[in-house]
Amino acid sequence: MRKALFLLFLIPFAALSQQKPNVQEQYYINEDGKLYWHGKKPVYLFISETPDGKNLHRMESEVHDEYTNPMYLDTEGINYIRSNWAADSMLKQLQPRFELLFEVYRDSEAPKTTVTFEESPRYKDAEGNQFYGQGLKFKSKAVDKQSGVQKTFYSIDNNNFLTFTNDQELNQDKEYDVKVYSADNTGNVEPIQMYQFRVDLTSPVSNYTVRNDRSGMVFSPRTYIVLQSGDASSGLNRIGYKIDDGPEKIFSDKINLTNLTDGNHTIKYYAYDNVKNKEEDKTIEFYMDKTVPVVEATIVGDQYQNRGRVFVSTRTKVKLTAEDNKAGVKTIKYSIDGADAETYYEPFILDKTGGNHVITYYAVDKVNNRFDGKLEESNLSRSSLDIDMKAPEISYEFAGSQYHSRDTAFVTSNSEIALAALDGESGVKDLGYKINGGTGQQYTGPIKLEEEGFYSIDFYGTDQVNNRNTKSFFFVVDNTGPKVEHILSMEPVGNIMLDEKGGEPISVYSKGVKLFLGATDNVVDTDKVFYSLNGGKELEYTRPVKIDTPGLVTYKVRATDKLGNSTSTEEIEIFVK
Repeated sequence: MRKALFLLFLIPFAALSQQKPNVQEQYYINEDGKLYWHGKKPVYLFISETPDGKNLHRMESEVHDEYTNPMYLDTEGINYIRSNWAADSMLKQLQPRFELLFEVYRDSEAPKTTVTFEESPRYKDAEGNQFYGQGLKFKSKAVDKQSGVQKTFYSIDNNNFLTFTNDQELNQDKEYDVKVYSADNTGNVEPIQMYQFRVDLTSPVSNYTVRNDRSGMVFSPRTYIVLQSGDASSGLNRIGYKIDDGPEKIFSDKINLTNLTDGNHTIKYYAYDNVKNKEEDKTIEFYMDKTVPVVEATIVGDQYQNRGRVFVSTRTKVKLTAEDNKAGVKTIKYSIDGADAETYYEPFILDKTGGNHVITYYAVDKVNNRFDGKLEESNLSRSSLDIDMKAPEISYEFAGSQYHSRDTAFVTSNSEIALAALDGESGVKDLGYKINGGTGQQYTGPIKLEEEGFYSIDFYGTDQVNNRNTKSFFFVVDNTGPKVEHILSMEPVGNIMLDEKGGEPISVYSKGVKLFLGATDNVVDTDKVFYSLNGGKELEYTRPVKIDTPGLVTYKVRATDKLGNSTSTEEIEIFVK
């Protein structure tokens, strides 16, 4: 029986780091029967006369002993183990003669993995930091020139490596650390590819500032809006806005409102960051007031018209009344014969010294829209019957706890603020007010304010013919008593524990220790400090209190401010020895 040649390749195993899945260095036979051999592994040749590999004999080379025991494959890809000439089973050489070749493929090169981050906006800042937005998927594709890719492994945020089988969704707002590598079927492992980036799923946060003439949310044509926005991650890309559902515009330095019509308007604004996260729309609702006040000038008192001329007496008065469609009138001013303008408070006497006189006047509303007018003697009205020229007298006063320092009044939440209006002609029609520029309210009785803080009240009185008088005042509501301080004149000499006090340690002081008291108030002045010893009568503190009574001593301290707000300490215990 002819002996068959049988080759056996021995495969050693190598362990990878514990941080990686175990990938063995081994041989691999693919579906086509091709044998792939790890490039760093030795090769030993065995010969056998049977196909089942029995009676193996390891082959050694006498000629090339130093290179064949073991031998190594020298060429990446296909290598051949050769026999000079092919022969049949009768040992007869075949014609034409040809070599017998045993193929084996050397594989020493690791796969190459291509990693992509797709389906998400991306941005890289000036420092090279990478950001991705919503929908990010991590994909990988590995190729190997020889035995083929065995597996691709990945780790997210330094967790254990897993086998990559499907695209990975990275859908948390955070910093990511992704590591990827692949191994081929003979155990060649490529170096780890590392990616660090931030997934930013949070939209920017924007706000707005109103600049120039305004009264609350009533704007003038000179008003403009400045938008500000910030983004804590990928950074701000742009701020967009729409006026009254118009087309989107990109904010640059300001939103000019000059071309808007009178009436209600809205501005919706929002910001985009550099990975296309869009802020939810925010809305500014306002009223555009482009209408100037309406001013009526009338002559009240003696007047006489003759042959196109109007004559008035020194008792004649000029009355100016103004109304505004939305913001309200802020001021009326007038000038007689080009003199310096004066603020109009009540009808004024036109001093008739002879000749014609010209009165110019203007009214400004609370968003500084201005109406200019002129009153000439040639067009004066002669109607003057029973005209009420004087606005109501209005006043305010505080009732209850109050304290005045310089120009500021201080009250408590129990104090009452009373408004009053008096009109000796047509009578009072309305008495109203606004607190801190808020919504106007009708006055129905004394006002109380619960919350502490600074307040301003604008109030007005209107008579039955709509003459209006306005005033304002400010004050502070303070309900908090002073902060009490108490200090003993010496350090304790030790502690004592009394059974009747539950065994808790009590500081011990020497006889004659003095108690110093004080109080400070953040808003108004401290008024008085009181104390009581051992549950006795409360006394006003005027000088340090000397404690001579030995034994357990208790004291309490109370302080009041100029409004009567009071603060008391808990009962304090010391032991005097």
